[in-house]
Amino acid sequence: MRIKGYTTPVDVAAELNKYDWRRPRWTERKFQACSPFRDEWHPSFAVHLETGVFIDSGSISDEWRQGNFVKLLAYLRNETYEETQDYLLETYCPTLGNLDRLKLTYDLTLAEEANKPLDMAVLDEFNYRHPYLDKQRGIEEKWQRAFRVGYDRKHKAVTFPWYDRMGQLINIKFRSVTDKRFWYYADGQPIKNHVYALNFIYKAGKNLAYIVESEIDAITLWQAGFPAVALGGANLTPRKRELLLQSPIETFILATDNDKAGRRIAQTIATELVGFKTVLAVALPTSVKDVNDLTSNELLTVAAAIQPVIPHFN
Repeated sequence: MRIKGYTTPVDVAAELNKYDWRRPRWTERKFQACSPFRDEWHPSFAVHLETGVFIDSGSISDEWRQGNFVKLLAYLRNETYEETQDYLLETYCPTLGNLDRLKLTYDLTLAEEANKPLDMAVLDEFNYRHPYLDKQRGIEEKWQRAFRVGYDRKHKAVTFPWYDRMGQLINIKFRSVTDKRFWYYADGQPIKNHVYALNFIYKAGKNLAYIVESEIDAITLWQAGFPAVALGGANLTPRKRELLLQSPIETFILATDNDKAGRRIAQTIATELVGFKTVLAVALPTSVKDVNDLTSNELLTVAAAIQPVIPHFN
């Protein structure tokens, strides 16, 4: 497939295999499963294993009824389209990926522009509330205000502001309240260079924190009295690792999602941080996908049973 003008030999099947799917079915040329973008029981989603093109025949959204593999993988990796392009180039054409980054470093104006924080005033447009987080995810109003959670009435999406560790606004994540789709603010910085809620760790002076994947899981833990940061997906980039190592956090407690991708990133975090930081982990019950699925009492029980992590070094 073509990525940023380069022919890239992406192993589509290998990338898809990193995630859990409902009712998956593999053939020589096609992968079928239930759609990752919404809840369904009868598979209407398919990916061509050679081209990576996906078709979601049951979708009511023209934008998500079909698309290329970068778009699909960006959704699965919980990052921007451009970040996924960079990931695929670095993975399958490492020389080209390095050349692309090298070219950008010489454009100092572009680099400076890309690192500018957003004006806090952009959040004013989303100073509304939707019952989704409170009624369906159990996030109280107090904590929605603390994290400046808002609502985009035009696109029917909850908004999660992302800040750098100093508290400057760098991006906004939009999460649809009608299905599982999400997207980011067009002029925001890449989230691969930041860790969600790390600014709250610095502000509160915490030296112990949970690591989760999603913004909702991080807020869930803060609400329960446990400081937490979120990666924004099941990926630990070099910059995220650097930020975690430089942070005042001395002990990390892994609480990633209870699925294939979550277990993979938990092992990656352990491998990258053990020896520099103390790394512990919680064991989620098999009946739940993430910490937000736990009741308040279940969360306290799980948090009381943390255990050391043994990383698997290659």
